[in-house]
Amino acid sequence: MRSLNEQFANATEGMFYTFEEKGTSKFIEVNNAFTKLLGIPKSRILSMELNDIFAPESLKKMPQKQLRLNQKGYLYAEETLCGDNGDKLTVEIHSSKIRWEQKDLYFHVVKEISEKKWLTSQIRNKPVVASGLLTEDLDITEITNHYEPLPFIEPAQGFGGISLLTFIEQTDCLKVKRCISKVLEYRQEKQVTFQTGSSYAADSIKLRAFFKPIFNGNNELIKIAFVLCRADGVEQVSEMPISPLLLACL
Repeated sequence: MRSLNEQFANATEGMFYTFEEKGTSKFIEVNNAFTKLLGIPKSRILSMELNDIFAPESLKKMPQKQLRLNQKGYLYAEETLCGDNGDKLTVEIHSSKIRWEQKDLYFHVVKEISEKKWLTSQIRNKPVVASGLLTEDLDITEITNHYEPLPFIEPAQGFGGISLLTFIEQTDCLKVKRCISKVLEYRQEKQVTFQTGSSYAADSIKLRAFFKPIFNGNNELIKIAFVLCRADGVEQVSEMPISPLLLACL
């Protein structure tokens, strides 16, 4: 059985402990996921003050939030952090006040929600069929249906770890791969249309996929958010034709 220290260090969510000294919040310990999110080495974070990692817009109400945390013993807040590269990271922080050896300490759990904000905007503006997260290799880590049932048949082992390409007509796979390559190269949202196919397709329909890359504070890709919308009857996005030579390689 892993020790509590090992579970803390290797947790998938960012976590850290702080304490108050003369009105200033300082770090006690941080885990691997938190250092990766910020893109800042652990030794450097531990030498910083808590306010050093927050963007100016989050610092404005920090005194009121600290007061609420001390009064209630817990606090949930959406914050903006600054990564090592200067990029802003949107996160949720769940904080708890704990008593240890006659001292007040604070335990914080951090969840990166940039994709959540983006997905919310997409769902609000489009009739989204499904949304979720992918790895760089197009493996599905999360998928959720919205206005209608998923156009895919869930494999016996579940969607987790299954490539999105598994549900796409083979002749469209290269087009989707090229789109993802552009997403990563230009670090921008891109879109592509494809026909569903294979034994996992509930029905053969045309979908439009929107992909959004999410990076940490050290310019490293951590996930790709996506939404799927029906593309039937929708004007097609201008896409570069695939050369016969590339098609021959499929």
